[in-house]
Amino acid sequence: MSDDLQLGGAPPLGPGPSLEDEEKAMKSGKGGLIAILGGIVLLIAGGLAFMMSGGDAEAYETLGQNVNGAKRELFDGFWGCVFQGNTDPANNTELAAELHLRASRGTARFANYVRRSCLPKLTELETRLRALIPPEDMVTQVNELVAATETLKGGWSDYLAWLEALEGDYDEDAAGDKVSTIARGWFDFKSTIGAVNRAVAEKLE
Repeated sequence: MSDDLQLGGAPPLGPGPSLEDEEKAMKSGKGGLIAILGGIVLLIAGGLAFMMSGGDAEAYETLGQNVNGAKRELFDGFWGCVFQGNTDPANNTELAAELHLRASRGTARFANYVRRSCLPKLTELETRLRALIPPEDMVTQVNELVAATETLKGGWSDYLAWLEALEGDYDEDAAGDKVSTIARGWFDFKSTIGAVNRAVAEKLE
């Protein structure tokens, strides 16, 4: 019987892989794992960026819808109430002329009508604008809309109080400063909402 034992007919064991070969294999395995993990991280980051981009677009779109909805319903609604129609002055001069015309005809009666039927729309407009949560880069413009609304509302309150206390004929010169404040608020609001719409349109392109 041979002194060389062969178990189960298995081939004789040859020399195993060298330490250098094993190290290379391990490095190769780690490199593959790192590459896979890196790819996953990139996919997650890309997905988050896409979601954040979509969220930003939605925020700008929502802001535009809310601002323009408030303008149509409350700002335009207020002026439609004051003028009792669809009068849309082209500039401050036309606006002042329209106000002087109506106030000179009605004085206290006109003031009572505006205070009762129209002014609450400006109060609601200010409340609705203050409740908006705009994207960070639009906060200043929304605050400017609020400020213009405050100017407009304050100007009207002073003008109406003056009309209600008026004795004698209406005097355009005496009413000039009060009407100018109203016209400034009107102009600032229209200018700012135009800027808001342009900024929103750029973000959605």
